[in-house]
Amino acid sequence: MPDFAHLSLILNQDRKKMSKRDESIIQFIEQYKELGYLPEAIMNFIALLGWSPKGEEEIFTKEELIAQFDLDRISKSPAVFDMDKLNWMNNTYIKKAEPSRIVDLAPPHLQKAGRLPAELSEGQQQWVRSLVGLYQEQLRYAAEIVPLSELFFREEVTFEDEAKALLAEEYAPVVLGAFLSQVEKVAEFNVDTIKAMLKAVQTETGYKGKPLFMTVRVALTGQMHGPDLNMTIYLLGRETVARRVKKLL
Repeated sequence: MPDFAHLSLILNQDRKKMSKRDESIIQFIEQYKELGYLPEAIMNFIALLGWSPKGEEEIFTKEELIAQFDLDRISKSPAVFDMDKLNWMNNTYIKKAEPSRIVDLAPPHLQKAGRLPAELSEGQQQWVRSLVGLYQEQLRYAAEIVPLSELFFREEVTFEDEAKALLAEEYAPVVLGAFLSQVEKVAEFNVDTIKAMLKAVQTETGYKGKPLFMTVRVALTGQMHGPDLNMTIYLLGRETVARRVKKLL
C-alpha cells in the first residue's frame, strides 16, 4: 500500500475555510493564467501552502522544490491563501523574466480594455515593448499594465491638490514655457534628445531637481512620482506632450 498524506486545510484571508463558492479568492488556475500570473510563481506559491522549507528562502525553482520537499515539514496548522504574498511572489518572477516574455503577456489586456487595436503595426509593437519595459519592475501580474499605463491613453490629465500646489509655484510657468519651446523645436524626439532638452531647460531657467523634473512630470501625467521621466515623455509623444503643456500655460 502507498503512504497517504493530507495537507493542512487552506483558509482565505479572513482565516475562514475556503470553498468553491468563496468569492474572495480567484479559484481556478485558468483565471490566474488569463490575468498574467506566471506558472512557476503559482507552483512556488502553492508548494508553500501547508509546507515549509528549511531556512528563510521562499523563492524556488521546480528542481529546488523537488530536492527540498519532505513530508516531515508539512504543517498541521491551516495555511492562509494570501493574495498579497502571491502578488509579491509573481512580481519577483516577472522582474527576473526576459522582457520579451512579459511583452507577450501584456498587449492582450490593453486590447481587451480598448487601449490598443486588435492588429498592431510594427511601430505600435515597438511602442508597446517600450511601455511594458517601463512598468515591468512594478507589475504584479500582466493585467496590471492596464491601470498602470492609464496616463498614456486618457484625453485629460487630472491633478490632485498636491500636484495643483506644485503647478501654482512661481517657477512652474517658467519651466514649462522653456520645456515647450524645446519640444517644438527639437528635430528628433527620442529618449536621448529628451535628456538634452531637459538639460537645456535647466541651463536656460536655472531650475533643476524638483522644480524642473517634478514640474514637467506633473504637467504631463498629473502624478508626483512615476517611472523613468525621459521614457515617459517619449512614449507620450511630441504632440501629446505639447498639447498637455499648452493647456497649463
